[in-house]
Amino acid sequence: MVSNTADRLVPAALTTVAVLCSVVTSWVLHGAFARPDAANVVPVLLLWGSVVMISAPGIRARPNARHIVLILIVALVVRLPLVGSPPLLSDDLYRYLFEGAALNAGHNPFLQAPADLVGFEEALRVEVNHPEVSTVYPPVALWWFRGVALGGSPWVVQAATVMADLVTPAAIAVATRRAWPAWVYALHPLPAIEAAQGAHLDVLGVALAALGVALWRRGALTAAWWSVLAGACAKLLPVVLLPTLLVQLRRRGWTPIALAGLLVASVVSVLLLALPVLDAGPALLTGVQTYADHWSFNGFVFSWVEDWDEPPRRALVLVGAAVGLWAFARSTDPAAVWAVAGAAFVLLSPTVHPWYVLWAMVPALLCERWGWSLAAVPLLASYTVLFAYDPTTGTWSEAPWLWWITWPPAIGALAWTHYRREWMATAPYPAANSSRNGSEAM
Repeated sequence: MVSNTADRLVPAALTTVAVLCSVVTSWVLHGAFARPDAANVVPVLLLWGSVVMISAPGIRARPNARHIVLILIVALVVRLPLVGSPPLLSDDLYRYLFEGAALNAGHNPFLQAPADLVGFEEALRVEVNHPEVSTVYPPVALWWFRGVALGGSPWVVQAATVMADLVTPAAIAVATRRAWPAWVYALHPLPAIEAAQGAHLDVLGVALAALGVALWRRGALTAAWWSVLAGACAKLLPVVLLPTLLVQLRRRGWTPIALAGLLVASVVSVLLLALPVLDAGPALLTGVQTYADHWSFNGFVFSWVEDWDEPPRRALVLVGAAVGLWAFARSTDPAAVWAVAGAAFVLLSPTVHPWYVLWAMVPALLCERWGWSLAAVPLLASYTVLFAYDPTTGTWSEAPWLWWITWPPAIGALAWTHYRREWMATAPYPAANSSRNGSEAM
């Protein structure tokens, strides 16, 4: 239950602010005449995120079932004003709809890019960005596309993604047994925008992985495995949790034969899910290879090396893999491994759209750390790139100042929260005393 008056008033006040900001954001998007106008939401998002992060990490309650339901209701209310708003911040959902419709019609999006299907669902096809590139998505994602394509409208994808997104704050509350991380996620503008406006697939992948962590911490190890595997089949990053889960199953008494059976069942399940597109053969990797070799946007490290004659894309991948292995060797907690791998992904990736930050933000909250939630606020300013959007080419020019208005404050936020936590852990009695009423979670 909510423990005291402050823990009742703070969520109520923050909910009011978040809902008002959500309504204003939706109003700006509905009133936009073109995609550059959508960048006008950035000041609203920065205000929204700043207000939430000033107060939400200080909520000290430990949630019961009723409190979790309240958090989910608030998360839904915050997101609802954005459902139905034009997808101007990102148009990825048009690809989701088109590829789902193509699959439902018997086409293989690994073999036939949208540009190859002229005349098929033309109203959707002309909205797909980079139509010459074949799909890059794993099997659960493709089945998700098939489902939302039955609705045939952007708002259906947005609404479905919001419902998937509600899994995450519930999983965070169950996994941590604290209210504040779930409140941060429920009220924060990043997940609200990326679920209810952009309808990004990352929201589904994050939700399944977070559910897996919650199940693991509650002792449902087999269910945790299948949830994380489903997350990895929606977006690939949750695969980093699977080795840790496998080791934990062995430590909990699973025999090698049982583990082998689980792995075989997992491979068979993935192949069955992918069966409609397996005839693509080597073309299954064409889109991924194109993305890996050519895409870049506002990368923290990559922005400094992309002008080299040979940008070290593969070297950054190897560094990220090494960091993931290091995390696996150090921790038995899948959330901790995910937190390190997610942070490495965001910091090392050549492409860092705002929704990518969810892969660092959510596992950090599962570990009761709010640094990435704070860092996500200035990173939302990367949407200002839309001011330079060219509607004739469907592209934008990334200004040199974009990195400077997003990454330095984000890294500063991470450093400040880290050293503040370290100081509180070693402080004399007054700080230690304050930690017993919940502020250690900050």
